[in-house]
Amino acid sequence: MKYYKHILRRASVVLLTAALLLSCTACGRMAATTIELLRTQGEVDVADKDGKSVSIIEGLKLYSGYQVDTRSKSYAWINLDDTKLAKMDVQSQVEIQKEGSHLEVLVHSGSLFFHVTEPLEEDETMDIRNSTMVVGIRGTCGFVESPDEQHMNVCLLEGKVECTISSPEGEILQTASIEAGEMAQLVYAGEDSAITVSTFTIDDIPEYVTEEIADAGNAEIDALVEELERQKEEREKEEENARILDSQRREALLEALNTYSPEEAMYAALGDLNGDGTEDLLIFGKGVFEEYGSTRYHFTFTALIWDGAEVQRIPLEQGGMSDLGYSDDGAAVYRERETGTLYVRHIFGMDGWRETNFENAADYVSFPYPDDPSGRGDEVTAEEAAEIEKGTRQVDQEIEARFEVFDSLEFPAVDEYMRTDTYWYYYWNGNSADMPDYPPFHTSVEEVRQTLSAP
Repeated sequence: MKYYKHILRRASVVLLTAALLLSCTACGRMAATTIELLRTQGEVDVADKDGKSVSIIEGLKLYSGYQVDTRSKSYAWINLDDTKLAKMDVQSQVEIQKEGSHLEVLVHSGSLFFHVTEPLEEDETMDIRNSTMVVGIRGTCGFVESPDEQHMNVCLLEGKVECTISSPEGEILQTASIEAGEMAQLVYAGEDSAITVSTFTIDDIPEYVTEEIADAGNAEIDALVEELERQKEEREKEEENARILDSQRREALLEALNTYSPEEAMYAALGDLNGDGTEDLLIFGKGVFEEYGSTRYHFTFTALIWDGAEVQRIPLEQGGMSDLGYSDDGAAVYRERETGTLYVRHIFGMDGWRETNFENAADYVSFPYPDDPSGRGDEVTAEEAAEIEKGTRQVDQEIEARFEVFDSLEFPAVDEYMRTDTYWYYYWNGNSADMPDYPPFHTSVEEVRQTLSAP
């Protein structure tokens, strides 16, 4: 840390003087009582315990109740007793509380770096805290951020600390220990207070801290920083490789999309279609089916999956239209709520029977509804009708709990008898229908093409 040599030289003088003056006392390390403002940069204010402003001089003594404030582009270094050093970040406010060998640094706001170079004696304590949270220090290095009274973040560069959240009445609500390379996020919320422990990265260490640890000459801190920098390099390499693969994926999907004619790709959407977390391409439009022993053209979905080398075209045939019928609710694209994976939906039905199917490139889920004899013209009792209605609601609730609408593929009516999808069917199969208007789906093929083309 900067100024360590200066501080240690002063410490040796203080300790030598104390040894000469108290040479007849019992042996052992004596807890220092002097706290001083070692250095400032920029605009720094100091107030005593009564709130009166104190003029800043070199080596200004800080007593219990004194408060130090840093402004914009301002820093303050505090010598807590030659083995306990602190640096305040910009826009920070701390207060010193000391009673005998018990030291508290209250971080009212902002951020504070701390470095305790020697373990505390058995009768010594040092806490960094705000109104409800405490970090117990023995011999360690790190920094504390206190954005408000309900939150505190602690990052540790060396040693081990104990973090505690207490109620205003002093009841301990949560405790956790962290070691070098770990951070704790403390949140005070009464009985719901929580401490979350995780690792941190080199980018989480603020610049005002890196300036101090760069010259500290501490092997443990240096090793941690070196490891964090290595991890950052690995992440950056992985991110660069991911960017390259993503670019290749988008180029491959765009090339595949461009092979479709407008009628073959009436609708396109981007999303995960096989549950691997990678964005795929969904096409809806003209497809080939065998109907009544002959080749016919109908609507179909196709999943285009990039496998890292090429695009795999996977027809979603189980969810395609068939001669079983196509209801007004018909084709739609859904998203699984828990995973975000896309599925296509079709509703199949005939006399007294109906089911809703969801399908993607890796999964097929069927939701059959209760058989309804009334749909076949059979008589049903009131009790049977109630059971059918109850079962239907249960199926609808299961679907609603698992899926949400991503895009509804609605074909508008062109006259009082036919919808656009019927005209397209006639047009594809050589009947006398005029060429229908292009369906106004929510996401156009051109929009997807532009997304894939974006740098």
